[in-house]
Amino acid sequence: MLKSFFEDKFVPVAAKIAKQRHLLAMRDGLVLSLPLLIVGSLFIIIGELPIQAYQDFMTSVLGEGWNEFVWNDIFPATTGLIALLAAFGIAKSLVDSYDIDGVPGGVISVALFFLLNTLDVENNAWNADLFGSVNVFTAIIVALVSAEVYRLIVQKDLVIHLPASVPPSISRSFTALIPACVIIVGGFIVKFLFTLTPYGDFPGFVSGVLSAPLQAVGTSYPGMLIILFFEQLLWSFGIHGSTIAWSFVDPIIQVNTLENLAAFQAGEAIPHVIAQPFIDNFLQIGGSGATLPLVVFLLLFAKSRQLKDIGRLSAAPAVFNINEPVVFGLPIVMNPFLMIPFILGPMIIMTITYVTMYFNIFPRLIGVNIPWTTPYLISGFLATGGRIGGVILQIINFCVAFLIWFPFLKSWDKRLVLEEKGEVPAK
Repeated sequence: MLKSFFEDKFVPVAAKIAKQRHLLAMRDGLVLSLPLLIVGSLFIIIGELPIQAYQDFMTSVLGEGWNEFVWNDIFPATTGLIALLAAFGIAKSLVDSYDIDGVPGGVISVALFFLLNTLDVENNAWNADLFGSVNVFTAIIVALVSAEVYRLIVQKDLVIHLPASVPPSISRSFTALIPACVIIVGGFIVKFLFTLTPYGDFPGFVSGVLSAPLQAVGTSYPGMLIILFFEQLLWSFGIHGSTIAWSFVDPIIQVNTLENLAAFQAGEAIPHVIAQPFIDNFLQIGGSGATLPLVVFLLLFAKSRQLKDIGRLSAAPAVFNINEPVVFGLPIVMNPFLMIPFILGPMIIMTITYVTMYFNIFPRLIGVNIPWTTPYLISGFLATGGRIGGVILQIINFCVAFLIWFPFLKSWDKRLVLEEKGEVPAK
């Protein structure tokens, strides 16, 4: 009956959420900045690796202050541009989803983003901090609103049409002319109205009223536990739970990640426990459901021919945190027995990781974005800034996950052995 309820009621709703255009636009727009975030993170690791022998060697070769280029040059040009890239990428993705050319929509969104921020009049310059983590929420709101206004004007055909003989690049510019005027004028009015409020400007309002509460709730321990539960539950029914569950909080988590990085750069205490590597590199051991220990069991302890074959097929992908072969091949999907450790394991690991980082038993995450395909243990070392404590915590999480999986897999393996011998009928 429970299975029928989820299939008939819950799964269709989840599938609709997975296809919701605004959530997809936010995901795709933020993904646009991912290559730069990873490149920036790699250079930070190179410059700040806390191994004294390494630092002494680099100083002897390149001189004192050899790593200043990381923060003065690489960081502003990569990680420091996340809000600006989000303003363009989210708007473009959303407009594209309506089968309209999204490039002009993205460009107008960037212009609106600059308009709503406050220029440093004394220096006649924009503060570079405006393009980073502090303004991600502002960029998201600006992108979504400007994209919707843009597509509405285009769909209503309130645009300038040029003859077919005009080159497409010119025609596209004139098509965007009226939407650009409406959005920029509207943005200027909004900016003026906010100067009359205690917030001073729109980004100040977003930061004080919207982003701070969302960060506090969305990345709290209870919030993470609920999101993680639904992620694993959706995967158990064959739906890509990661896409749905984390799409709501990915922007918040990225803000936490960048604030941790800023604190690390300033030599201050790391403020947040939850950051992107917390999920990618500490909870998803071998992929969603902490399935790398499962694969190790299949390789070393399974007696069933079927499980041994699945273990061999799943081993290489699991090293790089790709677990579809084992999730669908074992299967875990639609398997009530194996769904239990698949859901329970990550929640227990999350609790261990959160508590030990919260009380600084193990090092917190310094804010670098480690690719989710980075092999286990290596990722823990890099995500904590080259500290062995990150590796030790990953080893503990692996052992705990293995112990959770073990009795279920042992029972499942025994059942399959009997089936293969013909002693019990196959299901």
